[in-house]
Amino acid sequence: MNILEFANPSGWWWAALAIPILLLYILKIRLRRQTVPTLLFWDRLFDEKKPRAWWQRLRHLLSLLLQLAFVALLVAALLDPLWSWQKNQQRHIVLVVDNSASMQAIEQDGASRLDAARASAGVLIRSMRSGDRMAVLSAGGRSNVVLGMTDYQRALLEAVDTLPATDGPTDVTAAVAAAERLLADDEQGEIVVLTDGCLDDLEALQANERVKIYGVGGPQDNLAITRYQVRRSLLDAIGYQVLLDVTNFSDEPRDCRVELTLSDDLVDVLPLEIEPGATVTRILDHTSAAGGELVAKLDTTDALATDDTGVAVLPKRTPVPVQLVSEGNLFLQGVLESIPLVDLQVTTEAPSVAPAEGILVLDRVVPQQLPAGRVIVVDPQGSCDAWTLGEPMAQPIVASVDEESPLTQHVRLDNVLFPGARQLNFTGPVDPLIQDPLDSPLLARIRRGGGDAVVLSCNLEKGDLPLRIAFPVLMKNTIEWFQGNSGELRPALATGRMVSLDVSSTATDAPQQAPVAENDDEPEDLAVVESAETTTARPMELISPTQQTIPLATTDDQVTIGPLLETGLWTVRPAKENDGNAALTNTSAGQDDASVESDDDPSVIRVACNLVNLAESDLRPRGELDDVEGRGLLTLGGQSLWFYLTLLAAALIAAEWWLYQRRIVG
Repeated sequence: MNILEFANPSGWWWAALAIPILLLYILKIRLRRQTVPTLLFWDRLFDEKKPRAWWQRLRHLLSLLLQLAFVALLVAALLDPLWSWQKNQQRHIVLVVDNSASMQAIEQDGASRLDAARASAGVLIRSMRSGDRMAVLSAGGRSNVVLGMTDYQRALLEAVDTLPATDGPTDVTAAVAAAERLLADDEQGEIVVLTDGCLDDLEALQANERVKIYGVGGPQDNLAITRYQVRRSLLDAIGYQVLLDVTNFSDEPRDCRVELTLSDDLVDVLPLEIEPGATVTRILDHTSAAGGELVAKLDTTDALATDDTGVAVLPKRTPVPVQLVSEGNLFLQGVLESIPLVDLQVTTEAPSVAPAEGILVLDRVVPQQLPAGRVIVVDPQGSCDAWTLGEPMAQPIVASVDEESPLTQHVRLDNVLFPGARQLNFTGPVDPLIQDPLDSPLLARIRRGGGDAVVLSCNLEKGDLPLRIAFPVLMKNTIEWFQGNSGELRPALATGRMVSLDVSSTATDAPQQAPVAENDDEPEDLAVVESAETTTARPMELISPTQQTIPLATTDDQVTIGPLLETGLWTVRPAKENDGNAALTNTSAGQDDASVESDDDPSVIRVACNLVNLAESDLRPRGELDDVEGRGLLTLGGQSLWFYLTLLAAALIAAEWWLYQRRIVG
């Protein structure tokens, strides 16, 4: 049986308003004295309108009834009537708001899709009835419980209004799964999703009977950078390559330009013509020893600005100190001077140790104790602790070259004569790189704890090796191998990814190269490993592109950051004094914070982050979505019953005023 119940019984007290209304109609109006010249006419009027009893004064009954009806409707509205079947269907609602990157798209009215979602959420929240409870979840980058189950509308509205925009990919599916866990076996539970429909699994979500999906925004054309990476060249120490994809998410051809800047200096301008739905790929080659932030920007105006810019970190190339010990070998000196980033110093006496962070080149000079560090020996004329000098080779002709070694890449020396080459009997482990027909090494790498050495057994002044292109290539390969950064890649991550960083101090005996993902297009399980020279296990902190400071926990010299939900350049650095255990803070824009911008500090790790997400950049919904306007929770026509009672009461006031003006009631 349906019984009408009241959510606010104390509203009955408002029925007392009927008492003063009745008194105003019953009480006698006090007459005003007025002096007149004669009572002749007034006596006749008095005879026609003699005083009547108090109950006779209710002749204007219609006006009184309208006033009492108004009070009755007002009281009914305040009582908040509720049918018993409605009370039994009071629901628990989990509101999932999509705040992913595509929700930042600007619509025709100038507002973002996220603003429209906030407004739609407000409609749902304000239509809640007594007993309804709601929770708010976000679905940008990763699902997150913004506010747990509550019936406090003000807290719900504040939670929705303060929901931040993110550059992360949509995660509505995970948010719906979290909402189902939150509702558990609640039969009255309902999941409401507010999204722009830019997700590939929309159809599967719509098939879920427990989920109601409402759309915001309309289809928008968009031009986006959908892939962006930069790496140092494998062939040129100061060269680098840029991989760029630009996609046209529209039904019309688009023309645009891409501006490439390195540390705010213009590097290149690339014009593009892109067909509808097509992707244009460009690989650009440039040279620069300077490192820094390499930015690609589309000079276009569209609905979504986040994917119009891509950032990447270009590793800096620093000059390498090279000390040449020679009596005057112009061939060797000229080749070393031609290699980029070589800071050459020529001496005649061999030091006991190679230059710090540099390379020692010994031309025919062989000390009894080979100097520690990275050493290159050309045409050795004596024995040392690493080898003993043997007899001249009978046939010093190149018979084999190790093409797998980075030192001999792109080196062609088939049947080339190495005059003056002599047998070298090594005392430790070596890797022969170039050999003669008898497998005697002409070029070898010596592995040793104090730093590797490379030995070339050839008299440069007696042969034509210095005149061949292979010789400068060989020396360049060796120098760059000792530097250990040829082809270095610092991958730019996609938003929403997590990354583990190695922040331990490094001390390797041989040059090492940072691991490079096999698939540079879109690494799935990416682990960027970079060295950070720290002398103590200090707390680390993460600086976001908007200068938010986030404390990090270090575990076994590893820190994990992410998911990164903001495009731009992120920085990991040792925490400042007294800041290691600080909560999330803002770094002032005017604060001197050079370590964040500097690329010279080895303790600072910089990670670039871009949207590069096809699903987020395609601003066209994947299906038809309903509009949230007009929907209410446990209400009639989107509003509660008391709302209509109040409207009816207002209509009665207007009717009573009209009747009075028409002199129908007095």
